[in-house]
Amino acid sequence: MTHEEDASKVARFRAALGRFLERVAEDRYVLAVVMVRSLSAETIWARERLGLWIIEADGVSRRLPSDGEDPRIFRILVEDGINIHAEVIPRTRFKQMVEGMSRTAFSCNFFAHREIVHSKDPSIEGWFEKANQVAIKDRERELLVFSTWTIDELRHARKRLELKGDLELAAQGILSAAHSVAHTEIIRRGEICEQDVIYRAMEGDPELFRPIYLDVLAKRKNRRVLAAALDAIEGYLEAHHREHMKPLLAFLKKQNRVVPLSEMSDHFAFTQMHPGHLEAACEWLERKGLLQKVSAPFKLTKRSLGRVEEPAYILEA
Repeated sequence: MTHEEDASKVARFRAALGRFLERVAEDRYVLAVVMVRSLSAETIWARERLGLWIIEADGVSRRLPSDGEDPRIFRILVEDGINIHAEVIPRTRFKQMVEGMSRTAFSCNFFAHREIVHSKDPSIEGWFEKANQVAIKDRERELLVFSTWTIDELRHARKRLELKGDLELAAQGILSAAHSVAHTEIIRRGEICEQDVIYRAMEGDPELFRPIYLDVLAKRKNRRVLAAALDAIEGYLEAHHREHMKPLLAFLKKQNRVVPLSEMSDHFAFTQMHPGHLEAACEWLERKGLLQKVSAPFKLTKRSLGRVEEPAYILEA
């Protein structure tokens, strides 16, 4: 796209947004509208639709059969030929998102500009400003999420290379881990990035991303190149794991006991962390001598008389 084409597309999207807001302004039950990700010439090339949060009054949700059992409600709307992907959020649940009590909390706060483009409720504006700030606890939470993602990708990529000898799939896993490291680096810097995160991260530390990204893409795939990438990612994790996994290590230290994996998963549920990624991180920490792995009894159903075992971990003294 040329600069003129970018500017024209931005104007078209903004005009569609304006007309949509004129419609909802007449709806007494729509309390606020939040635009997710900005409309700018730098990011408009990737835009195919508008992303919005529509904050509605409590108790007025219109559920459709297609919503199923999902508590979240998504609607696809259209204005002047531009599709609008909207999540409809009751006022009380939006407040829970702000306070970090909902699984739909402001995840990836570092990678999405959000803007209130319509509001009838001053309280919502206050909650939004509070949540849209880059807070220390958000930074620590996101560092943990992306570190567990990196560890899980590293584990699978190493098995692909060392056990299966599958260079292509091992390379794909390494590149996925490299993208996760890129997100981690942006979080570490406290930056906000809406564009391709990998390029912004490479600008800040080209030596980190040369072996784990550029070499994997540019060089002929062989065991030496891929093994070097895996070792570089492993070294990155070892260098930063106490900072990046601080919430997990602090939780286990505070518990000072054997903690079942299911209990850990429940504790970190608000972070939207996948339990499998959490398990991978615990296994990695055990291999590094920081955790001890045991087993704990687990009831498969609430009426089960017998018990099975699940992984459990305790922080090494």
